[in-house]
Amino acid sequence: MVLTIITLLITIVFFIWGRIRSDIVAMMALMVLTASGVLTTQEALSGFSSPIVLMMVGLFIVGGAILQTGLAQSVGNSIARLSGGNETRAFVLVMLATAVIGAFVSNTGTVAIMMPIIMSMAATSNIRASRLLMPVAFAGSLGGMLTLIGTPPNLVISETLQRAGFKPLGFFSFFPTGVIVIVIGVLVLLPLSLWLIKKADGKKRRKGQSLSALAKQYHLTEKIYKYHVGKEARELNGMRVKELDLQRRYGLTLLEIRSERKRAFGKVIDQHMAWA
Repeated sequence: MVLTIITLLITIVFFIWGRIRSDIVAMMALMVLTASGVLTTQEALSGFSSPIVLMMVGLFIVGGAILQTGLAQSVGNSIARLSGGNETRAFVLVMLATAVIGAFVSNTGTVAIMMPIIMSMAATSNIRASRLLMPVAFAGSLGGMLTLIGTPPNLVISETLQRAGFKPLGFFSFFPTGVIVIVIGVLVLLPLSLWLIKKADGKKRRKGQSLSALAKQYHLTEKIYKYHVGKEARELNGMRVKELDLQRRYGLTLLEIRSERKRAFGKVIDQHMAWA
């Protein structure tokens, strides 16, 4: 018992410290408890066959598919078009879209999907990204209350009920409660985010120019272009970025590369930062 408590306390300290990856810390704790005889080998490995663990692995795959197929980009374009440059309307649409995605994807995956969308909207519209980034984290968590797979605790509760002899929860058992919570969350965060951003902007103005003012002054968002390289550009085939020498020849800096591949049910979009 003493060894178990000490191991858990040390594990919590490493989780808070954050210098070592959480999965490595968890595996080290598991190895210590197994080597000391607190857990048997069967007990130590039983978690890897748990339906919850397998479900979480599947959620990360779904999140990656949403990003790679271009669905996330389509959502961002739709939100930007519907918002029409109105910050409040964009706020509500972003929260609702994030909540819907969060109902089927993990919180981390949801935020990872929405962040580039929000930054793209901020770059093309007169919308402050700072006001949208904070609610995204809350909306992802709130959206997890809509479905059984939206968040790990829902799966844990369902599995616990089933082990105790009760009927497991359905896929949309949480949906009515989740809708109410999301509506309350939007109503609370709408004025709260505006108040916090105004307070932060006031501090920035006292210290100096804000980030948006600097970006506008140096025309940073006005000098970002997207070029399409078609099949006819055969001379570029197989060339590396450093071989193109874009900076010296044309004064261009390549930020991101996107490639599209057609599939039976649509197209797959690969996007990554440009390296030499």
